[in-house]
Amino acid sequence: MENTDRDQLAQELVPGFQESTVADERMLSVINHVVDGIISIDQSGTVTTFNPAAERIFGFMANEVIGRNIKMLMPEPFHSEHDGYLANYQRTGQAKIIGIGREVVGLRKDGTTFPMDLAISVFRLGQGTCFTGIVRDITERKRAEQELREAEERMRSIVDHVVDGIISIDEYGVVESYNPAAERIFGYSSSEVIRRNVKMLMPEPFHDEHDGYLANYLRSREPKIIGIGREVVGRRKDGSTFPMDLAVSEFHLGKRKYFTGIVRDISERKRAESELRTSAQELARSNLDLEQYAYVASHDLQEPLRAVAGCVQIIKKRYQGQLDERADELIAHTVDGVGRMQALIDDLLSYSRVGTRGKAFEPSDCQEILARALANLEAAIKETNCVVTHDPLPTIKADGAQLVQLFQNLISNAIKFKSERAPAIHVAAVREKGNWLFSLQDNGIGIEPEYFDRIFVIFQRLHTRTEYPGTGIGLAICKKIIERHGGRIYVESQAGQGATFFFTFPDK
Repeated sequence: MENTDRDQLAQELVPGFQESTVADERMLSVINHVVDGIISIDQSGTVTTFNPAAERIFGFMANEVIGRNIKMLMPEPFHSEHDGYLANYQRTGQAKIIGIGREVVGLRKDGTTFPMDLAISVFRLGQGTCFTGIVRDITERKRAEQELREAEERMRSIVDHVVDGIISIDEYGVVESYNPAAERIFGYSSSEVIRRNVKMLMPEPFHDEHDGYLANYLRSREPKIIGIGREVVGRRKDGSTFPMDLAVSEFHLGKRKYFTGIVRDISERKRAESELRTSAQELARSNLDLEQYAYVASHDLQEPLRAVAGCVQIIKKRYQGQLDERADELIAHTVDGVGRMQALIDDLLSYSRVGTRGKAFEPSDCQEILARALANLEAAIKETNCVVTHDPLPTIKADGAQLVQLFQNLISNAIKFKSERAPAIHVAAVREKGNWLFSLQDNGIGIEPEYFDRIFVIFQRLHTRTEYPGTGIGLAICKKIIERHGGRIYVESQAGQGATFFFTFPDK
């Protein structure tokens, strides 16, 4: 703004400017440096003053505006409205804008519009009437308000559509808000709950507990529920109770404290948990009964089978070669069948005893355990020129006898399914995430990936008995031993490239 314009502004807004005082100079300084635009017009609407802040707000220089009608700073339809307000005030003296702040729209030099707050005052100079408007660009405020409204709408949409009940109360326990999910959960409409104490949603004895928790927290700030999720009991409108998860948070509005609870009806979850516990108990009982049955049945079968085996052996010894060829064939089949039955019963007894005849867990040196297993397999190892190596192995808490059986079954399995080369087996163990991870690697015929799970199922075989002898129980016993110790077993392999069996034991 040029000095002549500022002088004119001072003359109009600061009476007695020609006899300027220190106070007048201060007033002029304020006008020139305030952040709000200050614009004066005469009674015809012609701009007489336009301060630097107005220049920044509208983009016009003072000399582009002074002497022109104020309507140049307004978009349509505010042109005609302005003329009407001005004429009405001059005719009736009735203020519709003058003396009353309001929000209007301004027009910048570049043609863009913007929201602004406008406050107008009137003063007289001689016989004429002048008006001064103070304007403030509120674009950022309106943008912030819009963002706040959008955020509130998003939050309201979330609150109204979540499956969890959301209830806010004040520091006295009076309900302030209650979302649709809470209506569905408790059966009360919001109008029945808001402005009533939240205790109406609780059965006894939680009424008194709630008052105690709230009073204790407000007094000591020690959270017993607030900020800590917990399971509580809710009360529906029909008087029925139900279990629910409750999480409470605190917020402040001014000096007042408020608490928001997020509740979830967990009736179905609790019912499912109860059914799962019942099923698990029944399954455990059934498994125990089956194991006991398998043990008793297998044990009781041993005696008559031994008698049959003895008779067949006598028949074979006395009559083989004395009857016809068909009789010799039948005797051989019978001896073989009895032998396989004895092996199957022995393995079935071993399988059933894993859970029912296991010993207490004690510190067991796995290197010593491996040595015992190798001693038991000495004949098979020598016969196949098998080489077994191992890394340093740990001491773990386990049933030592079952560990021997585990290593013995896995090594025996690797020897049985050897390739054309002499068997080479390596045993290792590493610590991994609170467990010992053992591995037993061989150079045998390998396993197709689609059979990885099947090989651990009892009586499941991938080959005929003529190809590879056995009962199909060995790996199932290994799996059961591992699971009894809280671990798991799995295999990695490719056909023709050997196999590696991995199994874990807790490191405790």
